[in-house]
Amino acid sequence: MSVKKGHPERGISFYSYENLLGRTMTLEDAFLEVYDTGATCFEFLTSYIENYPNPSDAWIDKFRGLCAKYNLHPAELGHWAENHLHRGPGMTDDEVVEELKQDFRLAHLLGFTTLRTKITCVNELCDPEPGWQSYIEKALPYAEKYNVRMQNEVHLPTTLHTPHIREEYMDFIRRTGTEHFGFNIDFGTFQTKPAKGMEHMRMSTFEDVTKPEEIVEFLPYCWSCHTKFTNVSEDFEETTIPYRDVIRLMVDNGWSGHLLSEYEGPYRFNAEQSPENFGRAMDGIPDQVRRHQIMMRNILGY
Repeated sequence: MSVKKGHPERGISFYSYENLLGRTMTLEDAFLEVYDTGATCFEFLTSYIENYPNPSDAWIDKFRGLCAKYNLHPAELGHWAENHLHRGPGMTDDEVVEELKQDFRLAHLLGFTTLRTKITCVNELCDPEPGWQSYIEKALPYAEKYNVRMQNEVHLPTTLHTPHIREEYMDFIRRTGTEHFGFNIDFGTFQTKPAKGMEHMRMSTFEDVTKPEEIVEFLPYCWSCHTKFTNVSEDFEETTIPYRDVIRLMVDNGWSGHLLSEYEGPYRFNAEQSPENFGRAMDGIPDQVRRHQIMMRNILGY
């Protein structure tokens, strides 16, 4: 039986403009920038919501107005399932669930259908803190109520064959049968070498990375991806990640979720480390995002 080709949607994470938002770029500037690339959807973070977690009616109207004006729709809201918001003892399961319910309601109100849910980690491989299953399972009925899907991010140096991904998270999904918990597969997990200008900042030795074909097993549990990139060349190719191989597998296996451009390259990090580099970042970051969208359009054909 042949599988119908997928039709992923091109989008952009506002996180790509993190260094510019509130400095040289307003919220509307970011919407305009995303619109100009031809993207049709976006990822937002809760930290960009004015007076989070209780935005005013005026801010909500402004947000919805910008979506309508630039013909963009919300795809994924980045938030956190933290159980250590304060010093001292960790939060109880019920306290964590209340925090999650708050974000589910807000995501639904603003029109988001997926969530990048960051679970408290204990090491650089993002192994989750023991006991996460309890509060995530208690939160599932509320995710269903508000029609949002929690996605744990698989992020460099984590791979799709890291034990907590293949065992803990997959076992949880299969045991509960849930359709409201899965994976945001960050394309950095496929990265094979450091970006030029970031050799000294590598998060991985790149000796153990996710192979493109590994993604197939995870596609039924993935609705939005961070299409992470560090450097897109002048001829519109990502120089560190095998993009064409990964996207071909996604399309050929019928995947039609959101591909959200997320820039984490040298312009971003050099600007953070050295204020005198900020001027170059003002031009370099948007240019890289535009190149990435052109690359995605070339690969997808639309």
